[in-house]
Amino acid sequence: MKKGIKYFVSIIIAVMIFSSAINVFAIDDSWTDATQTRQSQMGAWENWCNEWEKIKNSPTQMSLSPGADETQLNFSWYSKSCDIKPNLKISDNPKMKDAKALQVVTAKATEGFNSNKATATNLKPNTRYYYSYTINGKWTEPELYQTKNSKCYTFGFVGDPQIGASWMHMPDNLTDAEIQDRAVRNDSFNWNNTINSMIRRNSNMSFIISAGDQIQSRDKEKPSRLYNKNEIEYAGYLSPLALKSIPIATTIGNHDSWSANYSYHFNVPNQSKFGSTMAGGDYYYRYGNTLFIMLNTNNDNVDEHEKFIESVVKLNKDAKWRIVTIHHDIYGSGQHSSTPSVVKLRYKLIPIFEENDIDVVLSGHDHIYSRSYILKGGRLDKDVMISDKEYKKYVNGYKNNNKEYKKYLESIQDEDAIEGKDLMCVTEPKGILYITADSSSGSKYYDLAQNQQAYIAYRWQGNVPTYSMIDVTDRKFTINTYRVDNNKKVDTTFTIIK
Repeated sequence: MKKGIKYFVSIIIAVMIFSSAINVFAIDDSWTDATQTRQSQMGAWENWCNEWEKIKNSPTQMSLSPGADETQLNFSWYSKSCDIKPNLKISDNPKMKDAKALQVVTAKATEGFNSNKATATNLKPNTRYYYSYTINGKWTEPELYQTKNSKCYTFGFVGDPQIGASWMHMPDNLTDAEIQDRAVRNDSFNWNNTINSMIRRNSNMSFIISAGDQIQSRDKEKPSRLYNKNEIEYAGYLSPLALKSIPIATTIGNHDSWSANYSYHFNVPNQSKFGSTMAGGDYYYRYGNTLFIMLNTNNDNVDEHEKFIESVVKLNKDAKWRIVTIHHDIYGSGQHSSTPSVVKLRYKLIPIFEENDIDVVLSGHDHIYSRSYILKGGRLDKDVMISDKEYKKYVNGYKNNNKEYKKYLESIQDEDAIEGKDLMCVTEPKGILYITADSSSGSKYYDLAQNQQAYIAYRWQGNVPTYSMIDVTDRKFTINTYRVDNNKKVDTTFTIIK
């Protein structure tokens, strides 16, 4: 394994197993080798490698994000600093007749590039639109974007593409740049497969939510707005052709947080200064009957998150559903979810979520799939809390105070918070459903905790990429999760009825 790769910072904790603990964690160094997948056969991998050479050094693909509501669509794309100022237009016909020119705001991004952003407004439901933008003065071929019916809709949910995280599996005899290139090429191929699988499952989905860690690399020691070592990873993340027609609501993960590049590539709506890191802050959008709240939990100032949630809930009192997305899985079933800092975040956020009648919390971070029971009223036992430093000692095999570790793990089971067990359809729940997404690219997987936590209804780790499809109506919230390799269900259908 290469050492000293400054821009390949990976959160990897080597963990030993010891039998006396309730939950024992271990790193699984598995990944999805794209060349061994079914989708890579019949020349597909070779074709991708050729295509990759054309796009890897130019992170200028269009990035679509949901607008402030279903009548809007946000655009963001890079252009070279020396290019003529970009323009963007939108029309309801493919010949771009009577196209409307949108206002484009251009600002400096990383070295050699500008970031361009625009917003389309007053979009009608169930309507085909076409947009075109200029690259150094030349208009692109029109791309299709079709609005949907926001009264009854489907959105996709994925976790941790983390494009480039498979770098540790690349040959040792390569240079650092070659390792990154190979890793991003591998992970982007798998990421394309996931997006395409979602479209084949439901070509009518309105948008996708990503629970964070879009890319792998950042300079944590010296954060800089000029950092550009992850631009090849953004080129891979934005490479699926389908993403030119489907917006993604991205969450800021710990690998995104230290780089301003996230804010250059994504044009998120209603962004607040609350919860800010270099990548940006909390934001929200409304889609039909649902309020979507996206929190940047890399900023642990929970008072700011509370102010943000309360303000947007007040503005959207009529929302039938309230869904929060955070990167850190506060009720997950992997190694990160039991880290004291994440547990403390859990108990700070719980009362805020519950007081504001949040229905569902979506998260990632642990690269495993899990679904909680409906939970309400989890409580922190301060008497048994340990520090992150002590936690790392225990999970690495330090046994002198193992009883304290066991008490800590027992205390965070939250058995008293469980509202009804073994139900796949819950009507008018009093608590909150917590979902953790697995890796959507297979760039890196983690093991499940050895013993399933009491608050977990179902969990799964098959070391293949997965995705979820979520259907929303006025009365129902329904989630189904699938494997990418064979399209089979990971979990049974779960429904909340109001």
